[in-house]
Amino acid sequence: MDDNTLLARYINGDDAALTCIVKRYQKDIYCFVYRQVGNEADAADITQKVFINLFLKARQFEGKSSFKSWLYQIAINQCKNQYRSNDRRREHGVDESAEEFIYEDNKFDDVFVMEKRRILQDAINNLPSKQRLTMQLRVYQECSFAEIAEIMASSIGTVKASYHQAVISLTKSLKEEAYEPAQM
Repeated sequence: MDDNTLLARYINGDDAALTCIVKRYQKDIYCFVYRQVGNEADAADITQKVFINLFLKARQFEGKSSFKSWLYQIAINQCKNQYRSNDRRREHGVDESAEEFIYEDNKFDDVFVMEKRRILQDAINNLPSKQRLTMQLRVYQECSFAEIAEIMASSIGTVKASYHQAVISLTKSLKEEAYEPAQM
């Protein structure tokens, strides 16, 4: 069943339809939010708020954009609210790569891969916010440029330009990182 049909069924009293929507999107929304806030506890709280907003505002969905775009807009707004309420820079908790390090064998290859992930994530985190958001939606959430344009309320051309600039910035940043001498 498509998202709009499930939403209509929920609005008409079928609570199971909302459960289907939550199951369909909860992992993707959590991963997206986690990449925005960099903290597991905050990501879980924000993801819960996204679905509470869906529960409360389902009737407000007008269908002008896709349901997926509307849901991601809610997630973006909740992330912005989190930044405002904290009034501080992100705090980095234990991330997935750190957990892998704790539980995996301490092989050089594993450490090397985790360090490459950390460098890439740091480079993405240092992008300007629109470029970072565009990159995360395109690469991690596998959204099309049209979907990203809907989510960000921008034109497709603007989204493509932002993505292109993000790729250029990341390439430059990663090349610079590769030439920096190791700190001992």
